[in-house]
Amino acid sequence: MSVSARDYRGALANLAGGVVVVTTSDGNGRPRGMTATAVCSVSIRPPLVMACVHREAATHRAIHDSGAFALNLLPEHSEALARRFASSRPGKFVGLRTTPGETGAPILADAMAHCDCTVERAVDAGDHTIYIGRVVGVAYREDEDCPPLLYFRGGYRSIAP
Repeated sequence: MSVSARDYRGALANLAGGVVVVTTSDGNGRPRGMTATAVCSVSIRPPLVMACVHREAATHRAIHDSGAFALNLLPEHSEALARRFASSRPGKFVGLRTTPGETGAPILADAMAHCDCTVERAVDAGDHTIYIGRVVGVAYREDEDCPPLLYFRGGYRSIAP
């Protein structure tokens, strides 16, 4: 039985996901980044996470070349930032405050948490690569008044009532 792309997307649109900006630096030290929701924890010992990256994304090549990436988890007030990194426009980092992680991947100042990672493994999966990263650094806010930005049924959402 074959499943149409439309039906596949329609079914999985019901899976709410946290919104993350995946960042890295390319071979020339330029920052690269993209918005993703196909991101999750893999293991605590050792600390591993995964991010699915479309092979045609500029960020894909940069992660492949650098061997590192950071997951920047966005708070609910960051929809504009999520949209900025979901586009293919140049200059996504212009005007943003970032600091380099231990791996050199840019960490967004507005992230509610981040994981700085070295690529442990890359797995081909259809038109994407699943990058499994070993977490070498983290930081997070302990502010309970900072709910996450979610993506659900084609739009950005909040868990706030």
